Formats: sequence, structure tokens, C-alpha cells
Amino acid sequence: MDMFDSLPSFYGTDNIITYDCGDDVFMRIYYDIDEGIFMSYKDKLLSDGFVGRQKHDIEGNIHYTMTGKGMTLQYYFNPCSRSARLICDGYTAAADIQPADCPRVCNTELYQFETDHSLIDCGMCYIIRCADNSFFVIDSAHFYSIHDNDRIHDFLRSMTPENEKIHISGWFISHGHDDHICKCTDYLLYNMKDTVIDRFYYNIVDDNHRDNANWDGAGKGFRRSFFKAVKESGVPVVKLHTGQRFFVGNLEFEVLCTHEDVWPASCADYNNSSTVLMMKTENTKVLFPGDASAESSKVLESRYGDYLKCDILQLSHHGHHGTSAKFYEYAKAPVILCPNTEIKINEEDHIPANKVAKAFAEEFYISANGTVKLTLPYKKGSAEVFADETTENFDGIKQLWNYDYTDEFKEKHNKEFVERGGKL
Repeated sequence: MDMFDSLPSFYGTDNIITYDCGDDVFMRIYYDIDEGIFMSYKDKLLSDGFVGRQKHDIEGNIHYTMTGKGMTLQYYFNPCSRSARLICDGYTAAADIQPADCPRVCNTELYQFETDHSLIDCGMCYIIRCADNSFFVIDSAHFYSIHDNDRIHDFLRSMTPENEKIHISGWFISHGHDDHICKCTDYLLYNMKDTVIDRFYYNIVDDNHRDNANWDGAGKGFRRSFFKAVKESGVPVVKLHTGQRFFVGNLEFEVLCTHEDVWPASCADYNNSSTVLMMKTENTKVLFPGDASAESSKVLESRYGDYLKCDILQLSHHGHHGTSAKFYEYAKAPVILCPNTEIKINEEDHIPANKVAKAFAEEFYISANGTVKLTLPYKKGSAEVFADETTENFDGIKQLWNYDYTDEFKEKHNKEFVERGGKL
């Protein structure tokens, strides 16, 4: 909080609240202001010795990054709520805010990686192969996807020359749920011998948050293990904040929402702490909402509207209750990537938002049915679906989760698995 004491006073409103963003990062929200007041304070900060590093404007949501006094400021204005957020961050490692030369040695490829769904229906891992043959990885898999750290490693190894180390130019974690972080933790512990990671990118909400009473206790333990593994790896961490625009290889990213934007609304549903990224590359827009749910959806819809329109969209929260039908109306995505099993997404078919997403989709790919490769820029119908590697362990699922299916259902499901190239 001493950070704010070192800044010029903010004039123009008395409606101010403060939020602990975690990692000794703090935010103030200034309500009931207009763009003029916002810009006037920006000029004050520059006059006080801060240096402007980046300006970015998304649909009138104006964002500045400034550095000085041993910290980085993220300062942005939201016209829809007539508010500004000022984040004082002494934690963030530097992200590349300008595009760099990226040698083109391969196609840019987006993979929806098939996580092992034998015992669990969630988990999510996306891998982008950059033009320089480095990789940007998004999330990982659940602890019940027992060998997925090895499977992710082997997948990256298969695309890396034998005499070179696997080069992960960035690993993004959308939020701290088990099915998104656990196999990243295991990768750091067991698969780093031939791997180099340049940076981690995330903004995981602090477990001391006001709304933590509803958060799973075991999940907090997994997050502690993740943070410990990241710290011991020595890989720099970029704490992402809304409005930032950064570059990795030939990929451009925009941060559209974090838990800092949901505040002061409730994060009792932990999924609303997801960081939402828009990726742009090869004239293609790909939207990754992670597990963003109702409160995050309100932020995204009110701020960005039609800007959410994209070419490829990850279905939020595995197709469970996530973003709203209105969100998918704005996105109008012709290609949907669904990180779930076919069984579970069919059981969630009644959810109105899923119906809207599917109505716009010309192509719909379920991760459990096999890894999918989309070469970018994407041409309709050009996706390559790899052989299905894993299928439901029905006996194990019954023991773990106490639900079962008929013998006829299992027989049909296993037959379709074999037809997709799987081996029972």
C-alpha cells in the first residue's frame, strides 16, 4: 500500500476502492470518472517521473503501461463503467511489448491436445507451434491424467530436432484449478532435462481472497505445489493484467480480463478468476477464455462486444456452465475447440450458451476424441485429427465418481473409440 503513497493524488472522484491482487500487487478502482479525468491523471504520472512503455486501445478501453519508482503501473479506463483501474506492480517480469524478428522455419500450428480422460472429464491443454519452432503452451491437465506431463513432453519432443532442446517460449496458465496446473507442475519436476522455458504468464488469484470460503481445500495445496515448482525452476513469471499487449515469437496476445476486473463482484465461483486471452497470428483471431464464467462474461460482453468476434474459440469451462449465450453471439466463432469428453459435452447439451456456440460453429472438435491440428491461417475443413489415444475407464470412473452407464452404451462408445484409431 506504500506504493500508492508515492504516487500523485487522484482528483475527480471520492468513489475509490482498493483491491489486493496478490504477490504484493495492489489495485485502486476510481469510479464516476470520464476519459478527461483519466487522461489528466495519466499526464500527472508522466510528470512525476514515470515512463510510458505501452499504450493500447481496445474498443475505447484505453490502457497504459508505465514504469518508475521500482514498479510497473497498469492504468486503464473502461468507458462502459465510467471507471479506471490503477495497478501498482513490483512483481511483473518484463514481457515483450514489441514484435520481434521470428525466423520462419515451420508453419504456425494450433493443437488442441488430447488430455488423458480415462478417469476425469476435465483438463485442458493447447499447444501453439510458433514459426520458429518454439512452443506456446496453455494450461495442462488434471492429476488424474496421470502420465500427461510425459505425453506433453513427448509430443513437443516429436516436433523438436533431436540435437536441440525443447523450446517453450511461453507457458500460460489461465487459472489455478487442478485440471489446469497439475501436469504443468509435474513437467517442471520431471521433464525439464531437455526443455527450456522462457517465461510463465499468469495472474492466479490469491488464496487469501475475500471469497475463498467456497474454494476447494485440496486445490490450494496443488497451487502451493505449482508455485513452489515455478519458483525453483527459476523461470521468470509475467503477472498479466488487463489491457496488456505482448508478443511471443510470431504470436500477439491481448489480455481481456482477469480476476482484477471481476472485483468487487464475487469470485466465489473460482472459475471467474480465469485470465482471458485473445491471440492473433497469421490473420487469425483465437479466443481462450479458460474457465471464465458468469461474472467474467459480464465484463467481456460489456467492454468488448463485437470485438470478441474470432475465427477459433475455446469453449469456456469445458462446456459446463461458463460464459453466457450473449458471449457466444458476440464471438460468432466458426471453429469451436471443446476441452471435454464426448459423453460429458453431450450431457451438457441443454445449456443455452452451448446451443448458441454450436449454432455458429461450422466445425466442432472435442479434445477427448483425439488431438486436433489446425494450421494457421486456418482454412475451413483443413483440420487434422490424430488417432484417439485414451478412452473412459468405466470401472475406474464408477469407483471414483459413483456413476455408471449401460453395457450397451459402453459397447457403442468403445466401438467408436476404435474407429477413431484407438486401441482398447
